[in-house]
Amino acid sequence: MNIIRLTLSPLATNCYIVPVGGGNAVVIDPADDGEKILDAAEKAGLSVKKILLTHGHFDHTGGAAYIKEKTGAPIYIHKADNELLSDAVKALAFFCPGKPFVTCTADVLFDDGDVITEGSAEFRVMCTPGHTAGSVCFLYSDAAGENIMFAGDTIFKDSIGRSDGYSGDPEVQLRSLDKLKELETDYIILPGHGESTTLFTEKRYNPFLSDMMF
Repeated sequence: MNIIRLTLSPLATNCYIVPVGGGNAVVIDPADDGEKILDAAEKAGLSVKKILLTHGHFDHTGGAAYIKEKTGAPIYIHKADNELLSDAVKALAFFCPGKPFVTCTADVLFDDGDVITEGSAEFRVMCTPGHTAGSVCFLYSDAAGENIMFAGDTIFKDSIGRSDGYSGDPEVQLRSLDKLKELETDYIILPGHGESTTLFTEKRYNPFLSDMMF
């Protein structure tokens, strides 16, 4: 797995640069420093072709406008979170009052089950609302055959994302976690914050996915 992870923003948000072949890449959740993201891509010999957002919170979208301006890469987000891209309050930007809220405009609105392609790479959209109404995970198999889940703030190692912000819903979140529990394939989970883990590990030890909560 040759995915580049950058931890950015005051909230230590994980941004992922995903090589997809042919010297091209997809950026997932460009947190807040588009220049740093593009510098990292350039050093790796990669050209950014798409920007995928797991949800619309400010700490996952702050660098999207800059990258789009510099590369022409279109921005993708779930249709339910599109409104967050232009609304500082709904995007929870008040968590960092000293940092300006940077709006961006989506080019493509996706929904559950959609497949986003770049070259031969495919990113399957799995809707996992609860953290926000439009939260998703991107399911991806790399060239080595590893199954990877870009989970945003749906699930972390030993924890899950909060559900008390705009459009969050704890009951809906539980149903989304049930969807993860039902997956029979193991995935390397690359979350929006914190260290990576695996789905099978979280099924066993994460109190929100295991039977330990019930």
